[in-house]
Amino acid sequence: MEQAIIEVVAGYSPFAYLYALVKATIAIDGAVVRRGWGTHAIPVAPGRHVVEVSYPWLPFARRAGRNEVSVEVAAGETVRVHYTARLVRYIPGKMRVEDRIPSARVVD
Repeated sequence: MEQAIIEVVAGYSPFAYLYALVKATIAIDGAVVRRGWGTHAIPVAPGRHVVEVSYPWLPFARRAGRNEVSVEVAAGETVRVHYTARLVRYIPGKMRVEDRIPSARVVD
């Protein structure tokens, strides 16, 4: 079965250095697949997926800065999604999707 990759780059402003105390939560289609700030390549089935990023902040704000984006990814492709947490924790983080990155398959 062919696979695709969603690469999530989760970060925060250097002015928001307190975010280093918590880990970002990354979910694909509602299922948490990876935790942490940084770059994560997540294999998925080809098709449409919802990418969500948030982070816990105190016990009553388990999904602070939550934002999501829907992406379409074809077999053998990589789609890169960038998330940047805002300085104000209760404002959704900034998300953007880069152009698709085709696989480096050799065609005879």
